[in-house]
Amino acid sequence: MGKTATVVILGGGTGGVVAANVLGKALSKKHRIILVDRNDRHYFKPSYPFVLVNQRRLAQISRKLHHLQKKGVELIQAGVEQVRPELCRVETTLGPLTYDYLVIALGAELHPETVPGLEAGAYIPYLPDQVEALRQKLLTFKKGKIVLFIASLPYSGVIGPLEIMFLLDSYFRQRGVRNQIELTMVTPETAPLPLAGPKVGASVRKAMEQREIRFIAGARVLALDANKGRLLLDHGISVPGDLFLGIPSHWGPKALRYSGLTEKGGWITVDPATFSTKADRVYAVGDATALRVPASKVWAPKAGIFAHFQAEVVARNIIALITGKEPSFRFTGKAAGAVLATGLKEGRIAYINYYARPEPRFILLRPSKAAYLVKVAFEKYWLTRWF
Repeated sequence: MGKTATVVILGGGTGGVVAANVLGKALSKKHRIILVDRNDRHYFKPSYPFVLVNQRRLAQISRKLHHLQKKGVELIQAGVEQVRPELCRVETTLGPLTYDYLVIALGAELHPETVPGLEAGAYIPYLPDQVEALRQKLLTFKKGKIVLFIASLPYSGVIGPLEIMFLLDSYFRQRGVRNQIELTMVTPETAPLPLAGPKVGASVRKAMEQREIRFIAGARVLALDANKGRLLLDHGISVPGDLFLGIPSHWGPKALRYSGLTEKGGWITVDPATFSTKADRVYAVGDATALRVPASKVWAPKAGIFAHFQAEVVARNIIALITGKEPSFRFTGKAAGAVLATGLKEGRIAYINYYARPEPRFILLRPSKAAYLVKVAFEKYWLTRWF
């Protein structure tokens, strides 16, 4: 039990930051906690939609990962090239790292090249530089058609595209130009928030109809022809637009390709309760996992709130193992207090249990200002408590 342990965490997103904090607080200084990320800055991605509508700046919703050093976490700013569980080693752009325990929180990779024309013709609202560029574009946008499209499933931030549409509606109404702007959302999903069930989906669709947001479901995106101002779908459907926002195809991390840990699409196979992988003392959390809903086997939502709870479970079980105790923490698939922003000053609080049987349980409360305040409070909590 007195042996020194090295815990390596790959990725400085939500899951990686939570794991680093929990481990740093609980373990003595003789143990090494190493966080690896190619960037030196963490962005609170749930607030990207608010940046788009000029309610935030990127500097307000980001923190330096170096701040974690005061919590006993070493930061290595490097790219992850390959994970080799058989050697307990990670290959990085700065050289190899060996570990006793490994937490993979690399998130999903974006691949805009899978849709011809997306990279050159659309803004990607999941990338910080493009979020800022789109914010500036929207400041002077007064007339035309805005089309947001989702290339394929699964994708990260399941409420993000809906929030963008609702916030754009509210933003343009505030500026008095909404009657000159058409908003359209295109998705391969069968309904808004399909995992939530028909009642919630119908509620969200009704809210979109009331705000004159066009919703095209079950769509397969073939290409974007920005020069001609049209998004091409299957069955010969063409959606006209003047400004396009594209959510690219998501793939599992390239660094895991030859690790033996992944399944089709490069997603990491994990135990749904402990997030252990096929390799001993290797865990994975967040968007990189191949997690599915037990009742239907459809993709479980990829969202920061779930990565947060998953990382806490993994970190506390690693602490137990290092300190000679029985690892007893389990992820339950529950999240309370998540908020879908439906306007500049309102939102809808969600309660989710996607492990529930016979089907997932998803409750979405009515829009309220209180829900918006909950969302703002959580943003402040995240950027202060975890850094």
